[in-house]
Amino acid sequence: MSKRLKRVRITPKTRYQRPVITDVLPFEVPPSFSNGGFFYFLSKFNVRVTRRGEENWLSWDASGSIADPALSVIFNFDKHPARVDSEVRDGVSIAVRSRKLKSAKTMPFNFKISHKDTEFRRLSIPHPQNQVLVAGFYDRYGAMIIYGCERSSFSIRKPSNVAKTARFRDRLFKERSGGRSEGVELQGKEYEAIGSYFAYREYSNIFKFYENYSYLNAEKKYSRLLKLDISGCFDSIYTHSIAWAVIGHEATKENLDAIKKTFPEAFDSLMQQMNRGETNGILIGPEFSRIFAEIILQDVDSKLEAALFREHDLRNKVDYQIFRYVDDYFVFSNDPAVELLIKGHLATFLRDVKLRLSAEKSEVIERPIITPLTIAKNRISEIFSNRISVEELEKVDPDNSAATVKHFRLSVKSKPLIVDFKAAIRETGVRYKDVLNYALASIERRVGKFFLCHARNHFQYRNDRELMRAILELLEFSFFIYAAEPRVNFSVRLSRIISTVVDKLHELGFDRDAKDHIFKYIFDNLFQHIKHTPHDRFHEVETLYLLLAINKLGRAYTLPEEVLARFLGIDVGPDGSFKRSRRMSYFSISVCLLYIRNRRRFSGLKRFIECEILQKFRERTAYLKVDTELVVAFLDLQRCPYVSVPVKNKLAAMYGLSVHDIPFLSKVTPHWFTNWLNFDLSIELDKKRAREVY
Repeated sequence: MSKRLKRVRITPKTRYQRPVITDVLPFEVPPSFSNGGFFYFLSKFNVRVTRRGEENWLSWDASGSIADPALSVIFNFDKHPARVDSEVRDGVSIAVRSRKLKSAKTMPFNFKISHKDTEFRRLSIPHPQNQVLVAGFYDRYGAMIIYGCERSSFSIRKPSNVAKTARFRDRLFKERSGGRSEGVELQGKEYEAIGSYFAYREYSNIFKFYENYSYLNAEKKYSRLLKLDISGCFDSIYTHSIAWAVIGHEATKENLDAIKKTFPEAFDSLMQQMNRGETNGILIGPEFSRIFAEIILQDVDSKLEAALFREHDLRNKVDYQIFRYVDDYFVFSNDPAVELLIKGHLATFLRDVKLRLSAEKSEVIERPIITPLTIAKNRISEIFSNRISVEELEKVDPDNSAATVKHFRLSVKSKPLIVDFKAAIRETGVRYKDVLNYALASIERRVGKFFLCHARNHFQYRNDRELMRAILELLEFSFFIYAAEPRVNFSVRLSRIISTVVDKLHELGFDRDAKDHIFKYIFDNLFQHIKHTPHDRFHEVETLYLLLAINKLGRAYTLPEEVLARFLGIDVGPDGSFKRSRRMSYFSISVCLLYIRNRRRFSGLKRFIECEILQKFRERTAYLKVDTELVVAFLDLQRCPYVSVPVKNKLAAMYGLSVHDIPFLSKVTPHWFTNWLNFDLSIELDKKRAREVY
């Protein structure tokens, strides 16, 4: 294990609420948005779903009504008082409040990100109510989920157990251990660094499979590889097919009443409830959606293997070998006829659950089984080794002339690096998007290594100019390749590089002029990227990442008010007035407020944002309790110190809360979904690194 990683055993405390921090948000949400505060609220009051006969009840630990206003908004409770009981735990009497839950079809918070050259992917955040129901479902059916994912001998990414440890990067671990004051000590901080609720077997990332013995062994044994992909898997899944996969198609249809109390029916109902009752398609982005799909595809896999043996006497790992990673199939064989049989049967079994194979993504590779992507990565690795170097030398120890000290000389040649990189792309035929994550991750590691080597040099031999020149060269290359394909995942990588550079320059005590030289270069490039990015919903999230990266540079690099407005898709008139060209999403609203805070130079934009907030809620009054975006925005803004009290009061009145209720929304948690006072881009990006499991 890398020296930069630590594993710490997770305590049983707050295990129930853990899925809310690990399995319900898409990875691609802005770094300022998380479930950290919501998780704190749920764990602080031990909010949980319990069964009483055939009914679901919500229970929480509280002697008074302090949590009631927030829960009434999240779960749409009426004005009736909560039932109060007493439980004895570990010899202590605890007051437990509870309310009967109503079944409600909610509207997810959907947002779009660029996916292909002419296509976009819609990702979703489930309603906070449903996030709690997911936690309850995991608690009740966790063993069934694991059992349901054990049927396939093809699957290489499946839940195998509940995760017992959390992985920390050093910086994140220190912060979670109390190195930074947050006003209050968050319960279960270690959960914020967990990648997922379940431990996965065998591969948490597809690239680990490519480098593993299993893949190489299959290549030695078989001469051909057929790659298949399910077309629009999550968009096409029929939710009722979960029962067909677990119980059987015919058995399900003949026993509709009997299955209503079963695991698959509960999963089906949950997926429908969080998606406005839709049975066609499930939410894309959350981990629990991948688990839902996995259980269905496990059944497809087992039927495929059985049919190949029963009808053709073909055995897995003998006549062929299949690996499936989520919705991607890798079929190894020595015979094209076997491939056709496998493809035909697979298409049939997928059709039974209303899925189909993608004709565009079908590909056959013959031995040597090496993809253009693998060739490109190897070529890029060689280029980096040749053009980015750390030369280890020995010099006389200034403190002892009879001894020597190690000295590291840094060198980067960005222009040849760019030329060689473009040549590798052209020669291998891969697209920029296929290798950008790999390339930027490699640059990120080298940036960290450069700062480490500089710090290890004896202070009399440290060459600050050499380091600054090398960092600028790495930044130039990073900005160049990012510009070719600016997408959210690559924005995360670029933001990490920038964040590391800024933090290290501060930590190593570089003088202001030296820092400003690099900060100005970063600012100018980020400014140009945002300026030339289309100001629409499809490119919103990557713009927000870059805005927060600019914010990391400090007040000296603050954008002018009218420029910030345009970057957020707000039209600015000749007189400096603001006008919306489209309704702002809550992501843009929250990042804008986090950026402008209470600074006077943004007073006009802030007034406009507050009007936009109120208008957003007024236009959707009929959906106040079921619209995820509105519920999340309402709770988050009540804790925001940059929104005026009158605006908060007007929003609270829309939800039927009294002036007496409003303070409780702030007292129950230090923040809800945006850490307004203690947001740190570096820390949030480290959390994302721990959660990047797909």
